[in-house]
Amino acid sequence: IAHPDASITGVRAYLPEVPIYEPGDSLIMQIWYPYQTETSIQLMGLPLEAVILRMSEIKETSDTKLKKAAVAEFNLAKPLKISDKPFFFVTIEGFGHDPSKQTFRLSIDIKPVKGLTITGAGSYKRYEYKYKSYTALQDEVPLFGSGDLISGTGNAVNQMSMSWNSSSVLQTQLTAHYDYTYDEHDFTLLAGTSYEHYQGQSLNGSRKNFPSDSFQDMSGGSAAGTDITNGSAMSEYKMMSYFARLNYSFKDRYLFEANVRADGSSRFHPDNRWGVFPSFSAGWRISEESFMDKLTWVDNLKIRASYGTLGNINNVGYYDYFQLYDIGSYYTFDESLVSGIYESRPANTELSWERVAITDIGLDADLFNGRLSLVADYYIKNTSDILLAYNVPAETGISTAPSQNLGKVRNKGFELALTYRDKIGSDFHFSIGGNIAFNNNEITDLAGSDNMIQSGGDKIRYILKEGEAIGSYYGFKTDGLYTQEEIDAGHYYTFGRVPNAGDIKYVPQREGVKWGDPITDDDRTIIGCDVPKFTYGINLNLNYKDFELSLFGQGTSGTNVAFESEQVWAFFLNSNPRKYHLNRWTESNPNPNSLYPRIYGGSSLDDYNQNFSDFQIFDADYFRIKTITLGYQLPKDIINRWGISALKFFVTGENLFTFREDHKMKDFDPESVSGRSVNAFGTKSVAFGVNLSF
Repeated sequence: IAHPDASITGVRAYLPEVPIYEPGDSLIMQIWYPYQTETSIQLMGLPLEAVILRMSEIKETSDTKLKKAAVAEFNLAKPLKISDKPFFFVTIEGFGHDPSKQTFRLSIDIKPVKGLTITGAGSYKRYEYKYKSYTALQDEVPLFGSGDLISGTGNAVNQMSMSWNSSSVLQTQLTAHYDYTYDEHDFTLLAGTSYEHYQGQSLNGSRKNFPSDSFQDMSGGSAAGTDITNGSAMSEYKMMSYFARLNYSFKDRYLFEANVRADGSSRFHPDNRWGVFPSFSAGWRISEESFMDKLTWVDNLKIRASYGTLGNINNVGYYDYFQLYDIGSYYTFDESLVSGIYESRPANTELSWERVAITDIGLDADLFNGRLSLVADYYIKNTSDILLAYNVPAETGISTAPSQNLGKVRNKGFELALTYRDKIGSDFHFSIGGNIAFNNNEITDLAGSDNMIQSGGDKIRYILKEGEAIGSYYGFKTDGLYTQEEIDAGHYYTFGRVPNAGDIKYVPQREGVKWGDPITDDDRTIIGCDVPKFTYGINLNLNYKDFELSLFGQGTSGTNVAFESEQVWAFFLNSNPRKYHLNRWTESNPNPNSLYPRIYGGSSLDDYNQNFSDFQIFDADYFRIKTITLGYQLPKDIINRWGISALKFFVTGENLFTFREDHKMKDFDPESVSGRSVNAFGTKSVAFGVNLSF
């Protein structure tokens, strides 16, 4: 939310990319040296947020440093916590940030002999960010009408915070590329090396209890230890790579490619720093064989096969192989407590690269003078040495589970894409395409650390289990809602308390559980998965004279999404209810198959119905028209009179039509990720535009 007096400035400078030529009989050299710098300053207001359930009027008063809004009384619930929705805005001068970026690039091409190109490239990027904020003293906001103060809307302690972040990345690359042709044999060789060096550091601090809100310097705050915070951090990593590639083609009919790369990363111990990753592929253009000459309707037909390996470090921290120590344990010396240092995570010098091996068999075809195109692939992707924090018994005293190369995952699937293009007469052209992809994901090995439970939010949990897919939800199965008759007959299970009519009926998964016994975490099981079984899409393009229409749609099948907190629980932290909550259990509608259990109100601390279960799992299968565009191009014989070379009007709609499989909540965006997803409604848009060329 921008400060009304905010100013935004920017500076960007370029040195021209001027090539320098030094021609000779056997040497050509080209040099580019662009430089870019960018600085911007922005001041903005800091929003203080509140939740309201019903609001009939907002009145606003102005102050030199503060704008307040008093809110009409509301009837649905008494607020115990104010959060999450914009309520009034603090616009204190000095709040803002000052990012600065500099980029230097250098590139050199040298051609010493025919067919050989040597390229050197380097870049240096530096980023700096300074931030300063101030929270002023402020009175609590009165309710409009009664004048009663709303608890939680004031601020009795002022505070100033400052932070500084700086980072830089140096990247260099040197390659040699050689092309050679002998008779009907074509060779291409590539060899090179690359280097990357990242450095980052940060510093932050804050002080409270300033004598006045007019202070601009942090030293004006209290010097008491409880009023001061500070911290810093730094990080660094390096990456070195060597790579080579050979391409061979005979008669442009038989194709072969071989690659190898060696990567070394500072994220691993020196004994396990390097990984070598080869790959191979071959292709046969059957359509180039003489026995295909009579099949004139076949324009291109190629079968191909490949096997390749890759290394991955995206889930590896910069210092994961180091031993970690924490401060916080206390020991008694001379009857006094003394803070000590303890080992929080043991070292793992054996940590190494995550490896991905992909086998692919494919077919490419173009038929009927290019009218029909087909691409088909069958693949098996095996990922091994996946970095995971394995289960550690609490008795060890280790607070942070060490990471090891434990997991193995297999993905198998089939992908098919078809496109048909043609014309009717001379004015109407069209193309229509579709694709579909099936994928089966399975965890094949966890090296003895099976059933690893991972957090997906406040309540949402995932489980890594051999034989199951990544993204499997782990929670409680349910069987509708309890009736009063079941409660009176004692036909219920306890879960922290005795359930009431309208509460969720959790189903035990253990054997031998009797009525009245408690539901425990051991009754959890797999209740869904967020990995789709298959995805699909369509493309449509129509052109008639100067009109054109294009459409793109996509969908998924066999997937779920899990919501919690504001997105699914009625009045959670006094948030607004959803239309979906109207189908709830009530005393006047005691339907045990209601879509939502009984509501206890936003001020209630009862979370019996908030335990993660299939009540929070929703069907995320959908088909959506992602974009649809209609355009009209004015004829050239008209616009040329106006000195215009092209003039096109168009209208584009995004996410206008969505067909959901879900029949519970119905109004959420099926592309939303699991979690609180407070913005899970999605957006629709319509844009009008003009393309003009002179």
